[in-house]
This record gives sequence, C-alpha cells and structure tokens, in this order.
Amino acid sequence: MEGAPALPLQSKPHDALRLGLASLKEDAGVKHPVEAIQRELKQRTVASQQQMLRDLYGIAAPAKVQIETQILSKFTRLPGCGASSSLLGLEALTGELDEFKYESYLGLPELSVLPPVSLHTQMEVQCGLQGAVADKMARGLF
Repeated sequence: MEGAPALPLQSKPHDALRLGLASLKEDAGVKHPVEAIQRELKQRTVASQQQMLRDLYGIAAPAKVQIETQILSKFTRLPGCGASSSLLGLEALTGELDEFKYESYLGLPELSVLPPVSLHTQMEVQCGLQGAVADKMARGLF
C-alpha cells in the first residue's frame, strides 16, 4: 500500500542536538485512511459534546466531564489480578460501553497461550527492582 508505512526506516543518522531524541512513535505514519477518519470523528464528537454542555449548562459542566475523564483514565488494577484494567467507568462515561468492537472478543486473557506471570514479578518490573530486570526470561516476562 503506497503512502502508508507503519514505521519509517532510518536512512541517515539522527541529530539529537537539533531535533531532540529520536522516537519511532512520533515518526509512525497513519496506517490507513479510515483510521485517520475515525480518529478525527472521535475528536469532533468530543468537541461538539463539550460545546453542547457548555451552551446548555455553563462552563462548569465540560470542566467536570474533563476532570472525571482524567480520573477514570488513570484507574488501573494491580498486575496479575486477572485481566488488565478495562476502564469500565471511562467507557460508561464516554458511551463506548454500548459499542461492540473487535477488542470485545479478541485478545481475551483466557484465550492466551502464554503462561501467566506472577503478581510479584510484575510489581518488581513495574517498580524497577533488580531481581526482575535480571531474571525476566526465566520468569516469563519478555
């Protein structure tokens, strides 16, 4: 597909002093035009909902929704406690709870072929302790 590279190739050395640190995430292009359309639609929908709230209820209503969104997007479960955090509150707030997407049935943890990793190992990796960093392969973390 022309014009849709997932990750660019580095053809010349990166000048970190002039351009900052290199990051593949910033250089990754849009994978498909539909993805860009969906992203723009979501941004326009959020902006129009905030404008509607501002017009109907004043400036405090969209500010409250933004604060609730920030709080609910930071909620996480402890690693190793079943599935990863589903952010159920955030999905209920944004209305994504009613949508049926491919994430609803693909990538479920009970269908995974990898062995489960212990809670202690995941917390050691998250906290940056030496035991987990030196022994990742032996404990199942890749």
